[in-house]
Amino acid sequence: MILNIGMFFWKRGICRVIPAEARLLTWECTTNFDEIPDLGMLESLFEKEFPRTCCRLRECGGFYRIWHLVSFNSSEGRRLRFLIALVENPFEKSKRRVLPAQIWFAAAADQMIRSKVMQTADGDCDGNFLCYGFDENVLRILVFFEGRLCHWSEEVFAEGLSERVQETKMDQALERFRLFLKSDALFSRAKYFEEIRLQGNFSQEQFNAACRDSFWRGRDLQKSETVSMDAAHVIREFMNGLLGHKWGWLLVLSVIGVAWNWRADADWNESLKNAVAPVSIELSLPLEWAADEELRELNSLQKSRGASVAAAPKCELPDFSLKGVVGEKLAMITLESATGVLQGKVPRTFAVGDSLGSFTVRAIGRERMELTCGDSSIVKKVGSHEP
Repeated sequence: MILNIGMFFWKRGICRVIPAEARLLTWECTTNFDEIPDLGMLESLFEKEFPRTCCRLRECGGFYRIWHLVSFNSSEGRRLRFLIALVENPFEKSKRRVLPAQIWFAAAADQMIRSKVMQTADGDCDGNFLCYGFDENVLRILVFFEGRLCHWSEEVFAEGLSERVQETKMDQALERFRLFLKSDALFSRAKYFEEIRLQGNFSQEQFNAACRDSFWRGRDLQKSETVSMDAAHVIREFMNGLLGHKWGWLLVLSVIGVAWNWRADADWNESLKNAVAPVSIELSLPLEWAADEELRELNSLQKSRGASVAAAPKCELPDFSLKGVVGEKLAMITLESATGVLQGKVPRTFAVGDSLGSFTVRAIGRERMELTCGDSSIVKKVGSHEP
């Protein structure tokens, strides 16, 4: 029941996301090593660096959002890179989350990267990938550094270009970007970037998959994000990543189930401690009654022993060797003759309920089997000739 409720809310969280039109780009700023900028400081720096873009957004009623990508140290100071979402066409307020429609591109890139990693023979690719694709006259370039999304750029081409011209312009843009990777303070640390070209158009399924990603799960174009690098930010990013996958929900629900069972066991042990021990009662019977009672018990015991001896079956078990167990369901047995010679090289298989001599297979374990005949029980282990 708990699992079903968790999956219900998990699915509701995915479906309640609306795609919106926006432009995405990567912006970098440098601060002192001991400086932690807040959102107001970042917005001030961004508007000073891009005054015309911010002015155009205000005139059309648009806005922008700043989302943290990666931070690293350099000789100039602490470098912080952010994903900037520019929204020029305002949308109606909604109770649902709103995200850029092109994030499906990130899901497609993640799917291709996972496929590449699975195909790698040694499984060592360092997680450095350059993913690009052309969709609706826009060239999108995504860079994954050590398995993490660290760059997103978009270049708009003129409409009406032939396919040949588009390919030429795209090759030129990619060549410029390869030079940027070699000279960048962060990406130049990588030995090699494997290139992946992405194909296709907007897909609602891939958009939903992107919404489950740890990066996009906590984002919303309708809300300004408080940028901080403190412990709370790290914990929030971890929880977003944990709850963004099915295994995360299963892990949380498993912990709840273990805690529930532990509490139930503790209550049961406490009830056992408080239980009252039974009180033995001795009856004082007359001497004649006691003698008659002992005589009746002696006669009853003798009768039961005689009946059990008469009813006890004759248990015979041929000599055999347990060669192995298959899936704890089948036992492979090789029978032996009276002289100890194996009867055939091919072992016979026995399952629970099969008969071997007068004995019946009662249970088959990992490396043993148990046989019973009446009150007799024999356990045979793999490789042993004696029980």
